[in-house]
Amino acid sequence: MTTPTDLASASPTAEGRSTSAGAEKRAVNAPRRPRRRTKGSIKQVGLFSALLLGSFVMLLPLAWVALSSLKAPDEILQLPVKWLPDNFFNFSNYVQLFAQYDFGRYIVNSFVVTGIGIVTSLVIALLGAYAFAYFTFPFKEPLFLVVLALFMVPQEALVIPMYLMISGAGLTNTYVGLAFPDLFTVLGLYLLRQFMEGIPYSYVEAARVDGASDLRILIRIITPMVAPAIVVFIIIKFMFTWNTFLWPMLVAQNESMYTVTVGLVNFAGGEFNQWNLINAATMISMIPTIILFITLQRYLVKGVAMSGMK
Repeated sequence: MTTPTDLASASPTAEGRSTSAGAEKRAVNAPRRPRRRTKGSIKQVGLFSALLLGSFVMLLPLAWVALSSLKAPDEILQLPVKWLPDNFFNFSNYVQLFAQYDFGRYIVNSFVVTGIGIVTSLVIALLGAYAFAYFTFPFKEPLFLVVLALFMVPQEALVIPMYLMISGAGLTNTYVGLAFPDLFTVLGLYLLRQFMEGIPYSYVEAARVDGASDLRILIRIITPMVAPAIVVFIIIKFMFTWNTFLWPMLVAQNESMYTVTVGLVNFAGGEFNQWNLINAATMISMIPTIILFITLQRYLVKGVAMSGMK
């Protein structure tokens, strides 16, 4: 016969068994932790390492130019190679650029030529892209293919005919002559036309029903909607025009009309190159492009992202 004392002594054992059974049940029903994806982690580490190595390779020459712009000529030519300058506050090379070679004039010329090229090519590209996107006319697609075919013609092949035209018109040593090859760019026409085709035609139809002219539609409706594409075009156009060398070298026959790229040649002589001035001038020539890219970076990313939305 079971006494209360026996029940009291047996109850902890039963309670322990029920507790362990509940714990086992919870352990079985508990969600399993996902296994780590070893292959994916290895791929990410490899990709990150490759990108880091590529960034290092690309930034190494830039770091060398930046440090060498603060060195004296004998420091640059010193062997073994000396990376760090003796004086990090040696800005005499930059001062010499503007005092002895009037490098500020070269910068102004580059800005004027680049500005003329960007404005004219952007206006022509907007008008042409609007016509190809929203108008219907005979031989529309073949004509657009002919325009795109100009991509395959290198500018160097057109240098002599263009120079004969500019020289015959008396436009050498002028800003118009320097900017002549950049007055129209096929890239801008193609890029803006592709973006405009992604805009619903109903916007244009509604504006026309309200009595708006095509020029007003282009300026007030279409242009704000293709702003990311315009920013992408401006950045690309600025870099190409700013860094052009062959055409300004032919057209700018007076030193007062030199651009930055042509002005860099003044520091390279037949027997001795002024590497300290070349490096300092190179750093200054890169500053406008870097500032433009940083300022318009968010629009550039948006434009690249929207280019795939069709």
